[in-house]
Order: sequence, then C-alpha cells, then structure tokens
Amino acid sequence: MSDDPIEWTDPDVAIDAATGRLSYRGEPYTGAVTWTRDDGSWREYWSYDDGDREGDWSGWYPDGTMRYNGEFYRNRPVGTWQEWYPDGARRLEDVYDIEGVLLTHSVWDQAGELIEFDDERSRKGVATDAVSSDDPELRWDDTENRMYYRGAPFTGQEFRRAAPSGPITELATYADGYRDGPTRGWYFDGTPRYTGDYADRHEVGRWIEWFPTGNRKEETVFAPDGALLTRTRWDESGAVIARHGEHRD
Repeated sequence: MSDDPIEWTDPDVAIDAATGRLSYRGEPYTGAVTWTRDDGSWREYWSYDDGDREGDWSGWYPDGTMRYNGEFYRNRPVGTWQEWYPDGARRLEDVYDIEGVLLTHSVWDQAGELIEFDDERSRKGVATDAVSSDDPELRWDDTENRMYYRGAPFTGQEFRRAAPSGPITELATYADGYRDGPTRGWYFDGTPRYTGDYADRHEVGRWIEWFPTGNRKEETVFAPDGALLTRTRWDESGAVIARHGEHRD
C-alpha cells in the first residue's frame, strides 16, 4: 500500500475505461490518488484497493467548496453520493445499496427546488400500496391456490426483495386472491429477468425471459385462454436452440 497519494496525471497510472480498475507501474494499485491544481489544492481524491475503487471519493471547487462525495465498495458505488453547486447548495443525491444498485436519484436546481426524482419502485412499476412478500399478514393458501391479505382475498401487487435491504427482484399482481395482471422479475443488478401477464388465473400474451447479459433466453406466446401458441429458446450467444408452434421464421 502506498503511504503517499499518487497523482492522477502520473504517466505510470493506467485506468481501465471499462472496469474503472487502476494500475500503477503495471500492478493493481492500493492507496489514494489525487488530482492536484497548480496552486497545490486538490481537485479530486480517489481511493483504491488492489486496483478496485474502494473507500472515499471526493471532489472540490477551486475555492475549497466540496463538489461531490461518495464511497465505493469493491468497485461499486454504495451508500449516499452527493453533489453540490459552487455556492454549497445541494445539486444531486443518489442512494445505492451494497450491491451498487441505484435505489433513489434526486436532483435540485440552484434555488433548492426538486426538479428530478426517481426511485427503484417507480422504475420497476411497483405501486405505493404494494405489499412486501415478507409481510406477516400476506398468506398463500396452498389448498385454494389463492393469496390472502389480512384475512381477505388479496387484490394488488406483491413485491419480493432478495434480502431485507436488497433490491426488488420480483413483482406479482393479484385480483380477488388470484394471479391477474403483470408479473415481473429482475436480476440483483436490476437487469430484467422475465416479464409476462396473467388473466383469468392463467398466463396470457407474450412472456419473455432474459439472460443476465440482457440477451433473450426464451419467448413464449399464450392464447387468451392460456393455450400455448409458440415458444422459442436461445442460448447465451443468441442462437436459436428450440422452437415450438406456428412461427418458425
């Protein structure tokens, strides 16, 4: 580990544009990296561990006012990242979970008015009154194949998290306790995993599954009565490996 920061402009510093990893003199770097102005003040301060972005990252305006601050963990942004205008007024706040998934994004104008807001629930179509799958009052009846909430057949959305503080990975919709409406799934990083719809207790329309890379894995089309019409499967390279049904082009 380096006791003294190295300068970002050092010709021995190399940063991988795709991964953000930093090497110094050909080796993964552990320590601090600074970007220094001509007057000796820091413009940027970055932290690395074995080449990965790790720890505090900060930036300042020429007068010393903080421009941004946040933290990396294992090369991923985590926690709260903030940016400020030159006068010190807040400009941006992004909140990430431990896996680097963006949970909320907020932007303010220089007058302090919130002009942009986005959160995980709105991005994924999760209603404000959706019920978490770990709510003790939400209960699935195996005999009836029906969902109950607070003792009554459930109508609304159920969402599931991979862990109590993790991202939302599944969304299901119910009407009178039965599956009815959109169903969605996501990988841990927020990449879509599957999407489809239910109606009258069975799958209808087009259902799609994706690999973690975003490439299609399977596409299935159901009739309004739930009958299977077509199904196509791909491998991870994008080649078709199986077809069923009427469309074979």
